[in-house]
Amino acid sequence: MGNSHGSYYSTPERHMRAYDKLPRTVRQALADADFDYATQPVLTHWRRGASPKALVRLIRQWDRKDRKRKRRSPSATCPN
Repeated sequence: MGNSHGSYYSTPERHMRAYDKLPRTVRQALADADFDYATQPVLTHWRRGASPKALVRLIRQWDRKDRKRKRRSPSATCPN
């Protein structure tokens, strides 16, 4: 789940506002992720009662899934 999925209209300002409202551990997980994830859906999960631990787990799950997907797709730098 990256920024290209979902129905959240985002601007850099909204992205940072949502990021700033998240718990520190969740912000750290987003910062440590290999991919750039939209913060507004994460904030929605937080507001609906998800624990910081559950959100960190979700971000790590997205990261694993995206790394796996990236490994499967042919790289633009590899000759065919």
